[in-house]
Amino acid sequence: MRNHFRTPRMRRLRFLAAHLGAFHLKNMTAEPVDAQDGSVRQVRLLGREVVNFGSGNYLGLDRHPAVTEAAIDGLRRLGHHPGSSRIFYSQENCLLLEKELAELVGAEASMVCVNVAQTHQGAIPALFGDKSSTIFVDRYAHTTLYLAAMIAKSRGARVVNVDTRDEEDLRRKMTRERRANNVLLIDGVYSMQGELPRIPALQALCDELKAVLYIDDAHGIGILGDRGGGVAELFNLRYDNLIVVGSLQKGLACFGGFIAARAEVIEFLRMTSTSYIFSGPLQPHTVESVRAAVKVCRSDEGRALRALLLEKSARIRDSLRGMGYQVDEHPTPIIAVPIGGDVDTMMSGRKVFDQGVFVNSVVFPAVPKGEGILRITVNSIHTEAEIARLLESFADLKRYRSERGGRVRRSMHHLAEMVKARVMGESYTGLR
Repeated sequence: MRNHFRTPRMRRLRFLAAHLGAFHLKNMTAEPVDAQDGSVRQVRLLGREVVNFGSGNYLGLDRHPAVTEAAIDGLRRLGHHPGSSRIFYSQENCLLLEKELAELVGAEASMVCVNVAQTHQGAIPALFGDKSSTIFVDRYAHTTLYLAAMIAKSRGARVVNVDTRDEEDLRRKMTRERRANNVLLIDGVYSMQGELPRIPALQALCDELKAVLYIDDAHGIGILGDRGGGVAELFNLRYDNLIVVGSLQKGLACFGGFIAARAEVIEFLRMTSTSYIFSGPLQPHTVESVRAAVKVCRSDEGRALRALLLEKSARIRDSLRGMGYQVDEHPTPIIAVPIGGDVDTMMSGRKVFDQGVFVNSVVFPAVPKGEGILRITVNSIHTEAEIARLLESFADLKRYRSERGGRVRRSMHHLAEMVKARVMGESYTGLR
């Protein structure tokens, strides 16, 4: 155990924690903000009120009257405990939710779990955890997919890392494998970059090679497609070789995850998936809130919220590119602003924070080494004033970095300020 904490990774983490604590912006405590207007996206962090551009609450349904009232009514009628593990019985409203989620994504059936990570950890080993299986994991796929694949590997599956952007190499690797039960694991929307992979082409390849396409669409549900059915709806995907996992915690702003597929696949998972058998079911009032969120998502109001969300996201992208940031064009509310090294990225995130805006400072291992980003996640209910503040903070960051040769860490006076504040027992006031 002692040697474990001396690995290069642990040494790096200790260095960052010891020397860059004021810039890290991790594991903070959010204090309540009295938001009189439900459209306000503010949060109090480190004693400062900032606009939250780091939330996956894309449609802003967390305070939608229909969603909150459904939760309150469900709590009064059904209590806050489901009464049993689902292997013995399920609350009726949970079965209704599973039917509604299947309809949302165009599948025959679905199964609700406590979150996306648990869904993967139960489904992938159950379906592909034996010596007849090869699991191809996209190098850009979410870490939870890779971890679930490792569980399946411990049971005999072969795991092959692939790059779905390199079609020739992907085809070569998938063709070379001769096992009977093959699956390709991908994201529907890459959570860090906001990019969509070439999903129709990948499904066609899986068709040709008799493999299953397994999609983590956590960031697509509620956001993409006419009724918010995610990439399955957007690309009109077929479920004969498709499995889709979605989140109830992002576009739908509630709690939980689900998996959708052919009915026979879902029935098999009800008997074999540890996520279904051993994880606690959703609370009844949470189920009611999700059902209300799905209803809003599929309505004309949901369509309007999606259109507004994508319009605001495109406008912010255009403005950032106009400032000189290398921002890619993607039809999603996730905007990755490339910065570079870990230290630069964290200090840049702190600079934006000092201007009253919180974004995610993302470094390795969530992104490749030396390719840190500031990750902006837009919500449909961000106001024009809040968007203006976001853009002003990035314009200020651009000037700040330009004055110091393009790299925040070349200027050391802010480090001296931080150390001085610690010595004097004062709070750090930010970059200047």
